[in-house]
Amino acid sequence: MNNKQLKDNRYFAERHPKWNLTLGVILISALAGLAGYVAFEILYYIGVGIYKIITLLSTMASKLDAVVIVALITGTVSIISVIISSIISKSLEHKKSKREYLAQKREEPYGEFVNMVYKLQQSAKNPNSYTNEQMITDISRFSKQITLWGSPKVVRKWVKFRENGANPKTAQENLFLLESIMNEMRKDLGLRKVKKGNLLAFFINDIKDAMKNSKK
Repeated sequence: MNNKQLKDNRYFAERHPKWNLTLGVILISALAGLAGYVAFEILYYIGVGIYKIITLLSTMASKLDAVVIVALITGTVSIISVIISSIISKSLEHKKSKREYLAQKREEPYGEFVNMVYKLQQSAKNPNSYTNEQMITDISRFSKQITLWGSPKVVRKWVKFRENGANPKTAQENLFLLESIMNEMRKDLGLRKVKKGNLLAFFINDIKDAMKNSKK
């Protein structure tokens, strides 16, 4: 028995690689063509469906009475207006609730700050009425409270006030900065600001002279 008579146990792809490649290309091309045809048919029927819907709506609209069309438009505008008004109302209500909540949280520390200012003013007349230890304790407690509840402007001006406190040359500037802080606190609590010098006039008799000097 020679080699030609021996049975070839190899797969078809191994015995005929060129034929295998050709069949593979034909199969892939057929599948691609089939997929393209199916996609085309789907898009075609979708397009036909959309066209029929638009045509139907156009036909219905042309048959509607003008009064009905106006009523539909008016109703749509009314619904949209109600929705927008509701959104705006909810937004304003949320902002109002937020302001009221923050005002309640700020009322106590802001009140303590004003008390501290009056204690400092009294200590000028009676040095033993307000010691440095008491002042440091009050300042520390106030700083802790506005860490959470102080408005950005109050925090910023308070930091500047403390930075200027160690410089004797900025004493007069710091005095008006103190009033500015109290005005910002009034604003946070829902009150209007007052004119420069009016708050300081409560505990400084010659504030008008100081304001005149500051303008020179």
